[in-house]
Amino acid sequence: PRRIEMARVLKKTGSFYYHCDWHASHYVKVMLDQIFGENNFINEIIWKRTTARSDAKRWNQLHDTLLVYTGGGDYAWNPQFEDYGDDYLETKYRYQEPDGRRFRLGDITSPNPRPNMMYDWKGFASPEKGWRYSKETMTELDAAGRIWYPENKAKRPQIKRYLDEMQGILMGSVWIDIAPLNSQAIERLGYPTQKPLALLERIIQASSNENDIVLDAFCGCGTALVAAQNLKRQWIGIDISPTACRVMAKRLRDKNVCGLPEGE
Repeated sequence: PRRIEMARVLKKTGSFYYHCDWHASHYVKVMLDQIFGENNFINEIIWKRTTARSDAKRWNQLHDTLLVYTGGGDYAWNPQFEDYGDDYLETKYRYQEPDGRRFRLGDITSPNPRPNMMYDWKGFASPEKGWRYSKETMTELDAAGRIWYPENKAKRPQIKRYLDEMQGILMGSVWIDIAPLNSQAIERLGYPTQKPLALLERIIQASSNENDIVLDAFCGCGTALVAAQNLKRQWIGIDISPTACRVMAKRLRDKNVCGLPEGE
């Protein structure tokens, strides 16, 4: 019944995330398709939340599932990025400036025929389809030191793409970089279903904008509310447990977490 009410109040521009484990994810998916509409299902996210164990005669269950639906309209979406791995950096960003700034090379030839971009450039003949940039832009790039020139004139100059200007790798639907809360985690409250703050921050950053409303109808110890408050969203939290309400209220007032004043 609560899912039905959440579907009713979900804005066309909103998104709905449902977190569950392997016991129920396939049943829940069918239920949510009926409530939110199977055409509004956009993602199944796999979150690796534990490491391998040797306590079962089966494949280790290492992940939970996040099922994502939208309100059916032009929903809010802010792509998230992850850091490049060491192997990627070594193979793609293998060039360095004298000051150590790393870069990779990019093509500056046009993918389509452009007669107005066919010109000789510093002794390099025009590519068959022309350059990607005009002479004016090439002059600006050259003055800024953004063009790499090969010694062999039969090869093509290329543009330098610096690592420190890149956002990272566009994040996909398998999340392995957010660890579960262990017994030593600073944010751990001892609440049995507590999720890492980083997990909720990623979800809220991706699927909402500042001042949007975030609703968590099973908010437990309030991790979604903390993430929403710190990311400048409005929020509503619901939980049937008085203990959970006390825990989340104390957490939101903690000056090291959110610092909400008494009464708010």
